[in-house]
Amino acid sequence: MSAAHTASLPAVPTINLASLMYGLDDYLRERGAVPDAILGRAGLAAEDLTDPERRVPLIRFLGLLEICADELRDPHFGLRFGIQYDPRHGGVVGNVALASRTVRGALQTIARYLPTMVDSAIYRLEVEGGSAYSYSYYIDPLMMTYRQKNDWGVAFVCNVIRQGLGQPDWAPAEVLLPQLADESVAARRERMSLLRAKVRSGHAWAGIRFDAAVLERPMKTANATLERLMRHYGDLQLAGLETQGDEHARLRRSIAQLVVEGDNSVERLAQSLGWSVRTLQRRLAARGLNYSDLLAQVRKTLALNLLENPSLGIAQIAYCLGYSEVSTFNQAFRRWVGQPPRDYRNSRKSSPRPPSTPD
Repeated sequence: MSAAHTASLPAVPTINLASLMYGLDDYLRERGAVPDAILGRAGLAAEDLTDPERRVPLIRFLGLLEICADELRDPHFGLRFGIQYDPRHGGVVGNVALASRTVRGALQTIARYLPTMVDSAIYRLEVEGGSAYSYSYYIDPLMMTYRQKNDWGVAFVCNVIRQGLGQPDWAPAEVLLPQLADESVAARRERMSLLRAKVRSGHAWAGIRFDAAVLERPMKTANATLERLMRHYGDLQLAGLETQGDEHARLRRSIAQLVVEGDNSVERLAQSLGWSVRTLQRRLAARGLNYSDLLAQVRKTLALNLLENPSLGIAQIAYCLGYSEVSTFNQAFRRWVGQPPRDYRNSRKSSPRPPSTPD
């Protein structure tokens, strides 16, 4: 594949399916589907669903959920499977969350331990006025176009709160999702019925809005002993993941995260890494790198992947990447691939390829 058609982040994002897909085989059989055939279509094996230590490419998991929805002819498969999913099967993330003392503590542990479940995903908990926002997104924006995973993630967080409060009927004030432009009125109505909440689309992330007072409510599932044990296990897992990562790859992921969040200054990158700007620049120089070049590499990667989503306009993509002028983005893209972004997108339509996975 030529460079113009490669949109790769620095390492292959992976996921532990055993913590997210427990019981999928039984769920599929009960609905008349053949699990092995579906897994085969996604490039996966039955053992990938059960091995707690095994990680597989994230893109295969995203594809698996879409294939399940297609095979079951259920556009809300991810949502339905997520609604019935017990967070206790969610590895460190689910167990530490349920063992936490308060809802705030539960959601904060999701942010901390999410890398034990999946790479290249960011979880945030923010409070604005009287509303709390719990949301997540992938560093690679193309991955946010996989609707079934967005639905599953929203359902998982709602389940943590419901079980923790002992209120199975708890629902957020609003569910916030990426673009749902092709969803019919009937499908949207069914989605709101399943979520028991209003749905608003067009966001760069998937999440929920709810009363901030809920954050201070105690978790009825709290267990201090279990929380300590699971945190210890989770911290060991995090340490293992960190030692496997290349510093260059980690820098690029951090820059991608900042681009998505809207602040990609060198000062903000240094702060996020816990370094001074001088230390950051010295470490880059030791590798023969500079911040401007790294930022351009990451922007190119994100741009190529965002252009795969036909619902995003060129101006929208330019804004997502931190460009104040579309013309500036057009010039940068022409330098990267030798043609304007619109021409690149049109060429992809005439010779379609599957979304490229990271090298």
